[in-house]
Amino acid sequence: MKTTQVILPLDATAPRPTIEAVINGQGPFLFILDTGAQGFVINADLARELDLPVIGTAAMGDPSDPQAIAVDRVRIESVDIGGVSLSGVVADSWDQPEAFKAHLKGRGVFGVQMLAAFLVTFDYPESQIVIENGTLAQIDSDDIIPWRAVDDGLHTVPLQIGDLSFDAHIDSGSPSQITLPENVRDKLAYIDEPVVVGRGRTVNSEFEVWAGTLDGTVNLGALSMEKPKLHFVPMLNSTGYANIGSSFLRDFVITFDHKSGLVRFRSG
Repeated sequence: MKTTQVILPLDATAPRPTIEAVINGQGPFLFILDTGAQGFVINADLARELDLPVIGTAAMGDPSDPQAIAVDRVRIESVDIGGVSLSGVVADSWDQPEAFKAHLKGRGVFGVQMLAAFLVTFDYPESQIVIENGTLAQIDSDDIIPWRAVDDGLHTVPLQIGDLSFDAHIDSGSPSQITLPENVRDKLAYIDEPVVVGRGRTVNSEFEVWAGTLDGTVNLGALSMEKPKLHFVPMLNSTGYANIGSSFLRDFVITFDHKSGLVRFRSG
């Protein structure tokens, strides 16, 4: 691990943060940098373009059915992100439907857990992503929250909304503010009652999305947010998880420390 500090641009106005990666010396190619994804998913057309060898198969899906679709597993000799180099990377290769390609930007999804050897900071106010050596474990601060892995491998933080408590994924790949299971919609009070605002799409599901403005406070560690907009989707019903999306994150500087199981939220 040679990286001291690498600074990459972050478009704080975009619905999802992106990075550019050089793969096997070719590119760069654009990927979503997703804190709500476990690994590396590369579009099948790019895998074919780069002639990446298939070494097996895997399954992927959304929380309602994590094993919904079969995908190829491919081997990548090297990935370089602004000077951060990874070798011997295994990625999932998926042949996306055209409608889904239009929904996302880039050639795939790069999960921030791929950078678990480093501190990774999403500095939305300064429009930058910082990858560096170090640990949060040596810092004594109220803005550091324990971050634990749950059954699906994704890390969660405790989120309190009114009288309801959730394990919440920090999900930079979601453009929303806070998304909750649809089956808790009637358990909260609202300034604006939830209504259907559109349809959502994942790798294996399409569903109605509800949205309303909470009459109350959301608490995340020492942080609080008054009267946020809440979204509700049925795909979270089976897990009970909440999602904290980029519309919430962009007010903060968020640092992820996978090794210590900690995340820090600082106001911008």
